[in-house]
Amino acid sequence: MVSKTGYSWTLIIGVMFFQASLLKSEENQTKGPSELEPNVVSKSVEGKKGLKRFRVGQKAPLIEGFASDGNVSNIETNKGSFTLLTYWSLDDKNYEKNLNEVKKIFKKYGDRPDFKVVSFWMDDWPDYLSEMNKRGAAFYNSRNWWKLKFIDSDSCNASKDEKDRIWGNDIGKGKTPVYILLDKELKFLATEIPGNKLETTVDSYLNPEVKKAN
Repeated sequence: MVSKTGYSWTLIIGVMFFQASLLKSEENQTKGPSELEPNVVSKSVEGKKGLKRFRVGQKAPLIEGFASDGNVSNIETNKGSFTLLTYWSLDDKNYEKNLNEVKKIFKKYGDRPDFKVVSFWMDDWPDYLSEMNKRGAAFYNSRNWWKLKFIDSDSCNASKDEKDRIWGNDIGKGKTPVYILLDKELKFLATEIPGNKLETTVDSYLNPEVKKAN
């Protein structure tokens, strides 16, 4: 089952509560984990494990994460937009480089109403909160780029009635960064995008004329 470790929230600075209010406003009063409307998920690829069980054109399963105040944000509210999902950890060898690459993509497309980025940190709560505080309001308070704490969960511990989601064991410890692109219906366009092809992959869907010109 999904659970949240009982860390103290005294580390959260005032700017975090401002972001929480933005998220609540956009998400029409966010609910707890797995309490939102059910995802209708196409049948996964039989026999495959991890992210390989998903195929292009398949509706994404439940994807949600914790905002800094503990409220849950669900990407269903991004329906109608292309959504780039990033999963990473502060321990990643090239964390800063990977972050800057996504910043570059966001600078290019972040003003478009049909593009969102949702980033998940796989780290523990204190490390995630420390990173948000260190980066500051300009980094955290973006309506079109959510910065969330990944909900630690494992499919092996799920109840039979629990909805499918992208689980911790789908990503795998030490396997980050992971990049996924969803279409406007929240269906998979690309999974496990190589870092060196991330920008060109996003370009090919958001600016296909560039691809044709090349």
